[in-house]
Amino acid sequence: MPKTKTNKQKDGVEQLVAKAFAHPLRVQILIILNERVASPNLLAQELGQSLNLVAYHVRVLEKYDCIELVDTKQRRGATEHFYRATRRQFLSDAEWSRLPEVLRPGIYGAILKAMFQDIEEAANSGTLYELEDLHVSRTPMVVDEQGWNDVASLLSETLDRVLEIQAESSARLAKSSQPGLLSKVEMLHFKSPEEAAEAAAEDVTLSS
Repeated sequence: MPKTKTNKQKDGVEQLVAKAFAHPLRVQILIILNERVASPNLLAQELGQSLNLVAYHVRVLEKYDCIELVDTKQRRGATEHFYRATRRQFLSDAEWSRLPEVLRPGIYGAILKAMFQDIEEAANSGTLYELEDLHVSRTPMVVDEQGWNDVASLLSETLDRVLEIQAESSARLAKSSQPGLLSKVEMLHFKSPEEAAEAAAEDVTLSS
């Protein structure tokens, strides 16, 4: 069956996104540029990578319209370029399904690395424990397929609401002199090894 123009456009967008996410270093760069403006030089220092390598991946992301140039500064006779993400980078279920499986571990790894760095920085600075109503939880469960799907749907809905809250807060802050509070929401839901599941099931049986 021939593809319609709409399907072709959709495939084109998904292919661009897939290419943008096709290297874990690009994912790390996007994570940083979603939070703040930075130059390839600053990114290279933060990521512990060579400037040439980071600059290459920055050019790729700019080519696919994932980031945009927002400022330039003269540094020691050279021009330093500063970028930010053009939109919050998420892969839809359809986009994720089109990504080659060989690329997925690298993307997961880049996101997890950023999450662990977030937590470590907050712990070392003391901000992790600064507010009394912070949320930290670890909840091992034994669920059936329906239970797994229910949790996945709930977390997806929660993320949507978190983004709504971010937008609402930004609107209020724009009208106020109140400083913003930088917070980070990290969510994980994953399958544990079978041995862990069996032990958790025994715990559930013993406690019931």
